[in-house]
Amino acid sequence: MGGEVRYFWSDWEKTEKFIVSWGTNMILCGLMESTTTLINRGAAEPHARRNTYTQGTLMTHHLNFPARMGKAVLAGSLGIAMAFSLGMPAYAAIDPDMVQDSSQVVDDSLTAAMRNAEGNVTAFVQFKGEGAFGSTQPANVQKGQADPIPATAAVKGIEADVEGKANDVASEVNGDILYTTHNALRGVAVTADAEKLRELANRSDVKKISRIVPKERFNGPSDIDTQALASWVNTGKTGQGVRIAVVDSGIDYTHADFGGPGTQEAYEEAKASADLPAADSGLYDSAKFVGGYDFAGDNYDGAGKKGSPTPTPDANPLDCREGGHGTHVAGTAAGYGVDKDGKTYRGDYTKLTSEEVGSMKIGPGSAPGAELLGMRVFGCEGSTNLTGNALDRTLDPNGDGDFSDRANIVNLSLGSDFGPIDDPENDIVEALNRQGTLSVIAAGNANGYKGVGDTYSNLGNPANTVSALTVANSIGSTYYVDRAEITAPDSIKGSVTGDYSRNFDYAKASAEQLAGTVVAAPEENKYACDAFPAGIDFKGKWVLIDWYDGEDSFPCGSTKRFDNIEAAGGKGVVLTSNVHMESTGISGNATIPGVRLNVDDSAKVRQATQNGGTFDITLKSEWMESASKPTDALDTLNPSTARGQHGSNGFTKPDVAAPGTNIMSAGVGKGNGGTVMTGTSMSTPHVAGVAALVLQAHQNYSPSNIKAAIMNTATHDLKTAEGVTYAVDRVGAGRIDAKAAIDTKVLVYNSDDPHEVSQSFGVAEVKPGDPQLVLTRNFTVDNFDSKAHNYAVAYDSSVSMPGVNITVTPSVNVGAGQKAGFTVTATVDPSALEKTADPALEKVQLDQVRQFIAQESGRIKLTEAGTELRVPVQIAPKPISDMNAKIDTAALGQSGSATPVTLSGTELNQGGYQSLLGAFELGAKSDRISTASLPIPSLQQIDLQYVGASSNAPALTAAGQGTSDAMMGIGLSTWGNWDVSTPPANAEVSIDVDGNQRPDYFLTVDREVGLDMPLAILRGYVNGKPEVLASYPINGAWGDTDTNLMDSNTMVLPVKLSDLGITDANADQVSYKVDTYSWYVGGPTDSTDWVKYNPIKPAVWFDGAETATSVLYKDSADTKLNIHREGTEAKSALFFHMHNASGDLTGIKQGEDGAKAQVIDLAEATEPTKPTEPTKPVTNPRFTDIPESYPFYKEISWLASRGITTGWPDGTFRPQENVSRGAMAAFFYRMAGSPQYTPPTASSFKDVPTTHPFYKEISWMQTQGITTGWDDGTFRPEEPVQRGAMAAFFYRMAGSPEYQGAVGNRFVDVKADSPFAKEISWLADQNITNGWDDGTYRPQNPIHRDAMAAFLYRYTKNVEGK
Repeated sequence: MGGEVRYFWSDWEKTEKFIVSWGTNMILCGLMESTTTLINRGAAEPHARRNTYTQGTLMTHHLNFPARMGKAVLAGSLGIAMAFSLGMPAYAAIDPDMVQDSSQVVDDSLTAAMRNAEGNVTAFVQFKGEGAFGSTQPANVQKGQADPIPATAAVKGIEADVEGKANDVASEVNGDILYTTHNALRGVAVTADAEKLRELANRSDVKKISRIVPKERFNGPSDIDTQALASWVNTGKTGQGVRIAVVDSGIDYTHADFGGPGTQEAYEEAKASADLPAADSGLYDSAKFVGGYDFAGDNYDGAGKKGSPTPTPDANPLDCREGGHGTHVAGTAAGYGVDKDGKTYRGDYTKLTSEEVGSMKIGPGSAPGAELLGMRVFGCEGSTNLTGNALDRTLDPNGDGDFSDRANIVNLSLGSDFGPIDDPENDIVEALNRQGTLSVIAAGNANGYKGVGDTYSNLGNPANTVSALTVANSIGSTYYVDRAEITAPDSIKGSVTGDYSRNFDYAKASAEQLAGTVVAAPEENKYACDAFPAGIDFKGKWVLIDWYDGEDSFPCGSTKRFDNIEAAGGKGVVLTSNVHMESTGISGNATIPGVRLNVDDSAKVRQATQNGGTFDITLKSEWMESASKPTDALDTLNPSTARGQHGSNGFTKPDVAAPGTNIMSAGVGKGNGGTVMTGTSMSTPHVAGVAALVLQAHQNYSPSNIKAAIMNTATHDLKTAEGVTYAVDRVGAGRIDAKAAIDTKVLVYNSDDPHEVSQSFGVAEVKPGDPQLVLTRNFTVDNFDSKAHNYAVAYDSSVSMPGVNITVTPSVNVGAGQKAGFTVTATVDPSALEKTADPALEKVQLDQVRQFIAQESGRIKLTEAGTELRVPVQIAPKPISDMNAKIDTAALGQSGSATPVTLSGTELNQGGYQSLLGAFELGAKSDRISTASLPIPSLQQIDLQYVGASSNAPALTAAGQGTSDAMMGIGLSTWGNWDVSTPPANAEVSIDVDGNQRPDYFLTVDREVGLDMPLAILRGYVNGKPEVLASYPINGAWGDTDTNLMDSNTMVLPVKLSDLGITDANADQVSYKVDTYSWYVGGPTDSTDWVKYNPIKPAVWFDGAETATSVLYKDSADTKLNIHREGTEAKSALFFHMHNASGDLTGIKQGEDGAKAQVIDLAEATEPTKPTEPTKPVTNPRFTDIPESYPFYKEISWLASRGITTGWPDGTFRPQENVSRGAMAAFFYRMAGSPQYTPPTASSFKDVPTTHPFYKEISWMQTQGITTGWDDGTFRPEEPVQRGAMAAFFYRMAGSPEYQGAVGNRFVDVKADSPFAKEISWLADQNITNGWDDGTYRPQNPIHRDAMAAFLYRYTKNVEGK
């Protein structure tokens, strides 16, 4: 995301009709104002690979366009992340290109982002060799089951080795060192010329070079809600001895919440120091704040926009006033608490009551006894490239080579919308998990998506790391509000509550600025989203406006409204709300104040301003966050919390939920004061603190054990206002319970992957009519207790899908200190599946039906004597079709011809599913990029496979209708499935309408912010500036028609011809090209050349069937679809069977390209006029035995030019040799244009095995009815063709036309009752044969090769040419 970071106070500004893309970098997961950043991708070369295209030339001009936005100049989102990739994903090993010989090592060490980089860049150079922690510590230490062993000398030796290599590298490239790492991985971040950095790949000690991208920043009553208070009181566990690292914006350790002096003067004194003040300085409590590091410095900004891109690190990780996020997070995780008198709470947590906690100025963190490490990676503003450095340092915070001070828990309240699961930064989290450190990560708040968390896969990385404990944002029992005072009229006089705008500095404002008389805005502009006309002047008054009418009617952001009111003379703003508690805040502007009132107070002030009435209001800085109220919404969900993965990659997220809405915690520079923030950033430290409590209680637990304990005991269901339980891909197991997590001594987890804990059967493709699919998975019950346990086991569904049944082993017994297991079985009846939505899902967004996938999900519950353990389980079955298209290509041999498209196979038509078909003129096809060559494996989803275009304009014309509403569709298939089409990887179609092969329009796979539906967004130039012109749903239908948008590799981008300005006059100038983009490559990941396509008169077009969407037909045997052929150029038809299975997309088997895309080649065609007699050979056949004087030279030349014969390998044609029946079949097949034909697996003739050289051609002849073979079931392929049989073959090739001529009168040796008399007479009437000079035909004679050439030539001229 670009622009200023503003925590909590988001109202999701919309800067244009469509937000082009989203925040590209890592952002702190507190809610913030949405902004749009235009990223200049530049003209980077497409990723190196070999492409094959049917036509077109290479584009030489590349426009920089707002649609191309991704992860901030994104080679970089690889950032440290790619550098820290610690191993190849196991599923990539099936790619044969992953196995490389030594000659390829240099290429493999460069990521794609580095291969494409130009100019000065920052990159991470990873050296070979394991990091110091892995090299020096035994396995039990790495698992967190033992204390680190002393190895300072070895660690320092590794550090020195890295530093030496780093200096060598910097000198070699004449670059600047940003930082080095040696604990988790060995490497150096260095800024230098990209070409020089690439040369480092030749060094024998270099493992990988990866470009770095900047990253951006994304409780009292909560202790009661999460049962943290109960855990302190009943277990005595407060997190003592556990160390939590907060990787964030730093920590204000002078705050009273952390045991500091609690004064602003102390903060200023600490701020003036470049080093961490001494432990005896009195500026912090060394028992709480145990260290950390500032990797950034105040003036650092990784992007170089709000500061220097060069960090100035020091040992003082103090948070900035402009930041505050890290301090808030740290307080929620492990703050002592601040009592009602403003002093650090130093009492006994085991004796606290809920009333005492509720009366505190700031409640304690979840683990008030835990220690805190501040890992500051941000400057006061801007983004960062330093996350990897901080993560590496969590293993050795003070850098002394002794790992005994390492962090046990890492809190990451940051992330990115829609990030892919294989982002290399996820590898770091996995590595820390293996080395005994649990990462607790925020699920995200749909920051760049208008806070619409109910959006598939919006939960991005690193939260989608399997081993991480990922946290959603629930609503607690209370919330904090700002107070205001109405001073007149008396009828409504008194205190009111709501929330102040956040861009205005209330502390510096005068009393006069914060008080005023309020008038209502005119009804016609009651939201103030429009500028007020010149006649409106508010004359220094405050203005009352409506916030919105409902969740689906949000009109515009607050900044625009404040600006409009200020421009019309307004001094302040009062907004009315329709709810008691808003889920997000308001920004306003920096020049006038404002407050949004809750629903009850809003009703009072609306009434007061009726009929021109006014009221007076006063705001004060000290009234901000000064009151708390009950939410009456405990264990409901904040709508901004992100929906996670739905099983496409074998797992679901998030894992648990915790309160994160309106959380009070420590405020930077406020001494003992607090601040309120909302977001998954605030939920996450609650869980990090609980993890510390669990670890203190169970010091032998591994990170996966801690995760399981918290998930197993998250038994508080999250429900909608209607009482519907949320699905596991929205909230995981449930809301956490700290006491239960500590108390449990039995853990339940995924037997196959204990790090995952939960189980997903994934997306299962099944075909109606097939037998039931039965899948099983196993769970382990791990008993750490000293007594046995006997659990009843049951499945509790939260989302049901007809046709799916989940069953479990009904009970499990586990002995003391033992492990046991149970099985969960998913049974899927393919013929009973129905597309049903999650009942808690928003079905309509922005007045449109959104996409969704049907699933069955719930929790397996183990119960015993009033206790419950649970684990999430999920499956997303997908019914599929198995359809195929066939065309009689021989019937398309002439321009202007048409023939039916025969659709056959198993169609899909049940329960809201209907198989659909896309039909196109093939434009380009592209080989598969090897997985090893991609920055991350998931980019296979934008590795182009086939591209084609369709248009219904000719069909409308043929039907006598106009083409004003004609649609064009650009179809594309790829070499990998996407789970959901999202911004990190998308496609863009450039469209040229004036023939200069420069884009006039761009059709991009994109989204309207707030709508979970991929769209084709059309952008063009208006007055020289790019603007959104139109949008269309991908595949031509909204979410109420299933077009298989998710977990697919085919899509169609619709566009209206009139929106492109295409008419009959310029249609022949149209061409298009397709590029795909990702966050991980600076330029296109894949591209086609320009493809010529005339949408008014295409070379291949279709009609006859009614469309199911604007660009798709029903894929059914009942669909009467025709294909038309125009022109003579060789073309191909491309079909997308949208609901077919995925098929084999690995590229391992030759010819396998999945099951959805189908290509049928169409040979060159002839014009529909009778050809003239050639006056010279079409081409010299150059057969050594066919001189120009040879009687059939012309015919044999023609045969060679058409590719019907190639002669013998020795260069001869051998004209007098007999033609065998097998060779004759080949001649006829080639004369028909070598049509697409798949021969049967079993031969129809017993003497023609499937291995016969002409098996395909002979089978084709038999299928076409040209030959029937002999009565004994043979074909006799080696026997010569007799002249009589040859006449029959030609007659049948012509379709056995009705013949009225005289039979038996043409040749003396062919009587009326002779075999093949009719066919021979017909042949003579067509002037294909003249017979011999003696009047004979000689039907029993074998035909020679030269005579066959003549017959084929005459047949084409005299029969097909008519």
